[in-house]
Amino acid sequence: MQKRWGSFLTKKKVLLNPELIKASKECIDYVIIHELCHMKHQDHSAAYYRFLSSKYPNWKGIKDQLELRFSNY
Repeated sequence: MQKRWGSFLTKKKVLLNPELIKASKECIDYVIIHELCHMKHQDHSAAYYRFLSSKYPNWKGIKDQLELRFSNY
């Protein structure tokens, strides 16, 4: 999982990148919520992002923070 922070598997399992433990609680929460939203929407469609926004309204800022902090991974 060098390029991903998490992955939602079809067997309803969430895998998390071990490097995520170095991130802030907000970043970890974002990745977990992002992956759990895939239970309802399996893609990254507009409907998926509307759903994610309804569950975690400030996800964009947290995602940017995560990507900036760990841009070399």
